[in-house]
Amino acid sequence: MNRHPHPALKVALSLGLCVLFAGSSTAMAQFAPVLTPRATDMPRPKAANSWRLAIHDAAESNGTVSFRIWLQEESPMHIDVPISEGDSETLIANAARAAISARLGDRYKVMVENGDVVVIEAQRGAPDFTVELLRDTARDVRVAIE
Repeated sequence: MNRHPHPALKVALSLGLCVLFAGSSTAMAQFAPVLTPRATDMPRPKAANSWRLAIHDAAESNGTVSFRIWLQEESPMHIDVPISEGDSETLIANAARAAISARLGDRYKVMVENGDVVVIEAQRGAPDFTVELLRDTARDVRVAIE
């Protein structure tokens, strides 16, 4: 009597061998790691003792505005400002002021001018710094850094 292996077993073994021999190298080629520099490895932008963050337009969606602040001789810090749909320029500026002030502490003065411009100033003895906009995911909100 001639016994034939079950057809489903043949398919399973064939697929297993294909994945074992071909799939692993293909998968590694498709998903090779992407090397991105860490924030601390990047050159620091030119520092100053004050910066202005002008907020333009109201939020048409929820989102986040993310900043990186580089203090001279210190590691950069990341600050996220959550934004809700419908937030005005004034609400966004006040939220940014609060988040930045809480993170920087007493060495820096953070205030809102004209309702929509956040001004950050180094106090006497505080190191100069740089502010970078990392991302803005709230629709229609624009941030100009000066």
